[in-house]
Amino acid sequence: MRIVKRTLLVVGLLVVLVVSYRVLGVYEFRSGECTALQPRRFASTYPKRLVVMSFNIQGHSTLVKGEEHIAEVAQTILKYRPDVVGINEAHRGTWQARFGDHIAQLERLTGMRAAFGRSYRFAGGDFGNAVLTRGQIVNADVKALPGTGEPRTLFETIVRVNGGTIQFYVAHTAAWASINQAARGEQLQCINAHLQASGYPFILTGDLNAPPESGELRRFLDRNVLQFAGNPKESTHRVMGQRLDYILADPGWTVRSARVLDDGPSDHRPVLAELVHE
Repeated sequence: MRIVKRTLLVVGLLVVLVVSYRVLGVYEFRSGECTALQPRRFASTYPKRLVVMSFNIQGHSTLVKGEEHIAEVAQTILKYRPDVVGINEAHRGTWQARFGDHIAQLERLTGMRAAFGRSYRFAGGDFGNAVLTRGQIVNADVKALPGTGEPRTLFETIVRVNGGTIQFYVAHTAAWASINQAARGEQLQCINAHLQASGYPFILTGDLNAPPESGELRRFLDRNVLQFAGNPKESTHRVMGQRLDYILADPGWTVRSARVLDDGPSDHRPVLAELVHE
């Protein structure tokens, strides 16, 4: 019995430490505001063809697996040869990443150019979204999303690739299902406002933490002109069995193909789409 009690005590202390770390070190207790700009003049600079990937890499797994985790992420990306990748849950210098830099590692292992968009900083390390591309990243900007709790952001980049210029967004909205449904709905409305201000052909990728049939996703998809790339019934989360990860494209694109890949080391399956403009 003593061993059982000690084990339960240790587990309880670990839970308290994790919760304290999240609440005291990461969470922000504010409602926030959306800072979307007015719509800009749209430049029709579509590349003729683009292969896009959305990949939540579950960066904290590096704590257990070490650099092998990022090496497997890089192998998955190289296997499918996307032109642009939207990445969620990237770490730079955090204890979960063993103080490594996922962005520098992925640049080195894939040979692609990268930009990082920090969602929050704690204890000297950064956590956020990223873009990898075979093209050139012209500009990058982080847009804070409204809501209390763990800070969430929309990462906006302008990328020259395959003879065109695009606006490429990576989003990561609030987790915890129905608990954060209202906050996630506000964040999605804010994302939509940013998309409407796009000055170039645009694509949104990312982990939106809700399935297509949820109320907030249905409202989001009903209020914009984005195309859903792929079958919404295909799940991307290995444990929850739900579609949480998305590639959404503006109406000027034609979705030639799209699929969820049963590949990679993350708890989220990557999504791959081929977009064309004729």
